[in-house]
Amino acid sequence: MRGDFTTSTNVIEEVVYVLIKEKAGEIVGVEKHYDLLKYLRDNPEVVMEVGKEVISDVSDFLDFWKIRILPPAMHLDMFEIIAEYGLLPNDALIVATCKYYGIKKIATFDEDFKRVDFLEIIKA
Repeated sequence: MRGDFTTSTNVIEEVVYVLIKEKAGEIVGVEKHYDLLKYLRDNPEVVMEVGKEVISDVSDFLDFWKIRILPPAMHLDMFEIIAEYGLLPNDALIVATCKYYGIKKIATFDEDFKRVDFLEIIKA
Protein backbone atom coordinates (compact mmCIF):
# COMPACT_ATOMS: atom_id res chain seq x y z
CA MET A 1 0.00 0.00 0.00
CA ARG A 2 2.86 2.38 0.73
CA GLY A 3 4.07 4.06 -2.42
CA ASP A 4 0.72 3.68 -4.20
CA PHE A 5 -0.37 7.27 -3.60
CA THR A 6 0.14 10.39 -5.65
CA THR A 7 -0.59 14.04 -5.01
CA SER A 8 0.39 17.39 -6.46
CA THR A 9 2.22 20.38 -5.12
CA ASN A 10 -0.92 22.51 -4.94
CA VAL A 11 -2.71 19.88 -2.84
CA ILE A 12 0.19 19.93 -0.38
CA GLU A 13 -0.01 23.74 -0.31
CA GLU A 14 -3.72 23.58 0.49
CA VAL A 15 -3.18 21.04 3.29
CA VAL A 16 -0.33 23.04 4.84
CA TYR A 17 -2.38 26.25 4.65
CA VAL A 18 -5.38 24.69 6.40
CA LEU A 19 -3.24 23.07 9.10
CA ILE A 20 -1.29 26.26 9.81
CA LYS A 21 -4.52 28.25 9.96
CA GLU A 22 -6.27 25.77 12.28
CA LYS A 23 -3.31 25.30 14.64
CA ALA A 24 -2.55 29.04 14.80
CA GLY A 25 -6.23 29.82 15.39
CA GLU A 26 -6.27 27.46 18.36
CA ILE A 27 -3.09 28.96 19.81
CA VAL A 28 -4.03 32.63 19.47
CA GLY A 29 -7.76 32.16 20.02
CA VAL A 30 -8.92 33.82 16.81
CA GLU A 31 -11.77 31.95 15.11
CA LYS A 32 -13.03 34.14 12.25
CA HIS A 33 -11.25 33.38 8.98
CA TYR A 34 -10.37 36.90 7.86
CA ASP A 35 -9.53 38.07 11.39
CA LEU A 36 -7.12 35.15 11.68
CA LEU A 37 -5.53 35.88 8.29
CA LYS A 38 -4.98 39.51 9.31
CA TYR A 39 -3.49 38.38 12.62
CA LEU A 40 -1.13 35.97 10.84
CA ARG A 41 -0.04 38.64 8.35
CA ASP A 42 0.69 41.00 11.24
CA ASN A 43 2.48 38.29 13.25
CA PRO A 44 4.65 36.24 10.88
CA GLU A 45 6.52 34.74 13.82
CA VAL A 46 3.36 32.74 14.64
CA VAL A 47 3.31 31.38 11.07
CA MET A 48 7.00 30.49 11.35
CA GLU A 49 6.53 28.71 14.68
CA VAL A 50 3.39 26.81 13.71
CA GLY A 51 4.65 26.28 10.18
CA LYS A 52 7.74 24.40 11.35
CA GLU A 53 5.61 21.84 13.18
CA VAL A 54 3.10 21.51 10.34
CA ILE A 55 5.83 21.15 7.72
CA SER A 56 7.54 18.48 9.80
CA ASP A 57 4.28 16.55 10.23
CA VAL A 58 3.32 16.80 6.56
CA SER A 59 6.83 15.84 5.43
CA ASP A 60 6.85 12.84 7.76
CA PHE A 61 3.43 11.76 6.43
CA LEU A 62 4.53 12.08 2.78
CA ASP A 63 7.77 10.21 3.48
CA PHE A 64 6.11 7.42 5.51
CA TRP A 65 3.52 6.70 2.80
CA LYS A 66 6.08 7.28 0.02
CA ILE A 67 3.64 9.62 -1.72
CA ARG A 68 4.70 10.67 -5.19
CA ILE A 69 4.39 14.43 -5.73
CA LEU A 70 3.58 15.72 -9.20
CA PRO A 71 3.80 19.26 -10.50
CA PRO A 72 0.37 20.72 -11.25
CA ALA A 73 -1.08 20.98 -14.74
CA MET A 74 -0.79 24.14 -16.81
CA HIS A 75 -3.08 27.10 -16.22
CA LEU A 76 -4.81 26.64 -19.58
CA ASP A 77 -5.84 23.13 -18.53
CA MET A 78 -7.20 24.60 -15.30
CA PHE A 79 -9.17 27.20 -17.29
CA GLU A 80 -10.69 24.40 -19.38
CA ILE A 81 -11.83 22.52 -16.26
CA ILE A 82 -13.33 25.69 -14.75
CA ALA A 83 -15.33 26.24 -17.94
CA GLU A 84 -16.40 22.60 -18.26
CA TYR A 85 -17.25 21.69 -14.65
CA GLY A 86 -17.76 25.01 -12.85
CA LEU A 87 -15.05 24.30 -10.29
CA LEU A 88 -13.19 26.99 -8.40
CA PRO A 89 -9.56 27.48 -9.47
CA ASN A 90 -7.71 25.28 -6.97
CA ASP A 91 -10.15 22.38 -7.39
CA ALA A 92 -9.97 22.87 -11.15
CA LEU A 93 -6.18 22.71 -10.98
CA ILE A 94 -6.37 19.45 -9.04
CA VAL A 95 -8.75 17.99 -11.63
CA ALA A 96 -6.65 19.27 -14.52
CA THR A 97 -3.60 17.64 -12.93
CA CYS A 98 -5.47 14.34 -12.60
CA LYS A 99 -6.54 14.54 -16.23
CA TYR A 100 -3.02 15.45 -17.43
CA TYR A 101 -1.43 12.48 -15.63
CA GLY A 102 -4.25 10.03 -16.34
CA ILE A 103 -5.31 9.74 -12.70
CA LYS A 104 -8.81 8.31 -12.48
CA LYS A 105 -9.38 7.99 -8.70
CA ILE A 106 -9.28 10.71 -6.09
CA ALA A 107 -9.61 10.65 -2.31
CA THR A 108 -11.47 13.75 -1.17
CA PHE A 109 -14.19 15.00 1.14
CA ASP A 110 -15.02 17.80 -1.31
CA GLU A 111 -18.41 17.15 -2.89
CA ASP A 112 -17.60 19.39 -5.89
CA PHE A 113 -15.42 16.67 -7.39
CA LYS A 114 -18.53 14.52 -7.93
CA ARG A 115 -19.31 16.73 -10.94
CA VAL A 116 -16.23 15.44 -12.75
CA ASP A 117 -17.28 12.50 -14.90
CA PHE A 118 -13.82 10.99 -15.36
CA LEU A 119 -12.93 10.82 -11.64
CA GLU A 120 -14.00 8.13 -9.20
CA ILE A 121 -14.26 9.38 -5.62
CA ILE A 122 -12.68 7.05 -3.06
CA LYS A 123 -14.52 7.13 0.28
CA ALA A 124 -12.30 7.02 3.33
